[in-house]
Amino acid sequence: MSLLPMTRSLAHPSTDPPTLIARVRAALGWHGSDFLVGLQGYDELMATVDVAHDVEGLVRVGDPTSPPLRLLRALNAVDPDLRLSRVVSVPCPWRWTRLGGGTGDAQAVALRQQAYSDVVGVMGRAGVAFRVMPDDATTEELYAAGQEAGSAVVDVDELRPDDVLIVGFLEQQPPLSYGLLARAGAGDQEVTAAWLSMTPERESPGTLMVALERINALGIDLDFLHSDPHGPGLHDFHVGFRSDAQRLDELQAALAEVGFSSRVLAAFAQDR
Repeated sequence: MSLLPMTRSLAHPSTDPPTLIARVRAALGWHGSDFLVGLQGYDELMATVDVAHDVEGLVRVGDPTSPPLRLLRALNAVDPDLRLSRVVSVPCPWRWTRLGGGTGDAQAVALRQQAYSDVVGVMGRAGVAFRVMPDDATTEELYAAGQEAGSAVVDVDELRPDDVLIVGFLEQQPPLSYGLLARAGAGDQEVTAAWLSMTPERESPGTLMVALERINALGIDLDFLHSDPHGPGLHDFHVGFRSDAQRLDELQAALAEVGFSSRVLAAFAQDR
C-alpha cells in the first residue's frame, strides 16, 4: 500500500496580520494547505516546526546579511534537518490613516504591537500618542480604537475607501524580510547565500583563526560573524556568506579537517 504524501501547513507568528502573511506566502510561491497556523510567539513557532514534520515556518529575518543572534541561536537549537530554505522581502505594509473622512485632529494613533515596533522610530517625531493594541486585534477592533483616537496604522490591504492617508512618515520604510523554515530537501531552491554554525572540538587561543583561514582559502568573504558563548570557554561561531551549494559542501569538509563540526542554518537564493 502506497502512502499518501503529507500536505504541508504554514506556521507563522500571530504578530503580523493575515493580509501581510498572505502577501509573504505569495512572494514565496508557497503551496500547501490553506490552513495557516498562527502561533502566539517566536519560541512556540520554533518548537512546533521542530517536532511537526508537516509544518513549515515563517519568520522575520531582519537584514539577511546580518540576522539577529536570537534567530541564529534558535536555528542552531532545532532539528539539524531544519534550515531557512528561502528568503523574500516585501514592501513595508504599514499606512497611517485618518478616520472619519478626514475630519478632526489625529491626536492619537491606534496600532498593533508589532506595527508599533516597526514604526515607532519614524513616527515619534509626529507628536501623537500611541494606543497600542494586541497583535491579534482584528481589523474591526483596530478601526474602532482608531475612530476614538482619530487615526490608525493598518496594513495596506486593510485600508478602507473613505479613509484619508497621512503621508510623509511611513512611505519610505525599508522592506520586511521573511525566511521559510523547512526541512532539507523539501522543495530545494537555488543556493547563493548561506548561514553556517561551526563549533570547535576543543578551544584554545587561535582556534577561530584556523577556521577563518580555511574560509579565506576557499575565497569566501563573510557577511557576518557572531561569537556565541554557551559555556565556560566554549563558543558556537555563526557565519554568513555568499555561496553556492557546492562551495558550502567544500567549506564544511574543510572545517571538519581542522576539528570543527558545522551545520547549515540557512541556504537560500539572495538578491545580488
